[in-house]
Amino acid sequence: MSTAQKGLIATLALGVFLSAADLSLLSPGLQPIATALHLPTALATWLVTLYGIVYGAALPVLGVLGDRHGRRTLFAAGGVLFAAGSIVAGLSSGVLWLLVGRGLQAVGAAALMPLASAEIGQVFPAERRGAMLGVLGGVYGLAAIVAPPIGGLIVASLGWHWLFLATAPIGLGVAVLALVYVSAGTHAVPGPADVQGASLTALLAAAVLLGFEMLERGSLPLGWASLVFGVLLLPNLILWERSAALPIFRGGGRLLPVYLLGGLSAAATAVALFVPLYAMRLLHLGEAASGTALLPMALASAATAYYGGRLADRLGPRAVLSAGFVLMAAGAVILAQISGLSGMVGGLLLLGGGVGLTMGSPLQYLVLGFAPKAQAGSAQAVLGTFRALGVAIGSAVYGSVLPKFGSLYMIAAVIGLLGLAGTIWLWGMRLRPEPV
Repeated sequence: MSTAQKGLIATLALGVFLSAADLSLLSPGLQPIATALHLPTALATWLVTLYGIVYGAALPVLGVLGDRHGRRTLFAAGGVLFAAGSIVAGLSSGVLWLLVGRGLQAVGAAALMPLASAEIGQVFPAERRGAMLGVLGGVYGLAAIVAPPIGGLIVASLGWHWLFLATAPIGLGVAVLALVYVSAGTHAVPGPADVQGASLTALLAAAVLLGFEMLERGSLPLGWASLVFGVLLLPNLILWERSAALPIFRGGGRLLPVYLLGGLSAAATAVALFVPLYAMRLLHLGEAASGTALLPMALASAATAYYGGRLADRLGPRAVLSAGFVLMAAGAVILAQISGLSGMVGGLLLLGGGVGLTMGSPLQYLVLGFAPKAQAGSAQAVLGTFRALGVAIGSAVYGSVLPKFGSLYMIAAVIGLLGLAGTIWLWGMRLRPEPV
């Protein structure tokens, strides 16, 4: 690997780490923020909710812009926006500017994640693509593990403002490194960018994400109204995409199953949100112990995300994806049946291993193999949007069956089996050795 390629991987990995860590970094600070600003805890959780909605909605627009105007520009802009959001949130003394800062952070993060995967496809040959995507997947998993304790240390020693201020220099560092190592050119074919299609996709995603969030919070009229609005947008998006010169869903017949599998894998992954509650209610663990219950799953996910990329290079992404859904379903079945700590750890290890394989590099690898090269960034962004929708839908479904944890994990197992069946759809499709 050349020095330039090493610098590129370090840049992309830092951007992915920043984007992935920011959500869980904030979790230890939610209660201190609520106390300091005299907010109800439910209102403070909007700092997490808003981030997820804005992130999922911004992905398709930024993916299109990155393909049209060059990933270097958008990746650097993402770092700057993230840093700006961190400063706004860190210096805020009220909830309004805190939410504005979180929104800016989310837009910046949305520019980093899909463009990093697209850049891998442009720079590295097909036989090394999985390994490089696996590095990014491993970094993503590592961020989820180390961010909460780091966040707790920051809150305890410096105060909650520094949860935001400490990330600003990292965002600026990502921007500077992007200008040095990320490729300047764009491989888009001449023609107008499908900004309208991307905007319709973003609006639809925002409506659906907000709708499910409102339903979970008990705001039924607003939740259903938002979901209906999103459904009504769908035919408009379809009609527009049929007439667009360079539609964002170009190659949809090949990419649609990949996007749907991305949503399914994310829906199954959302079951992790309920593991700490599961540990307290069924295994009678204390709050501190239940807070670490996700560690086996996180460690397994980080490991398989890294090594899954190398396996994708050797065995093909479809085989690795199928194995991931099998592990995911098996882990969920064990969690639905167990009554002891050792069984829970075993189930979480299997579930985490499946998460790393399905949410890691194989789907991104497939997108690079099926998407036109001119639209690698927007295709990766659409995959990210489907994943965001999957998490929202999955968490709403799981929440509806609580406190029946056996039913909850059996639903996750069924989703895993549906994903396994869906991979059959992919086996008849031939991957291109290089995107076109």
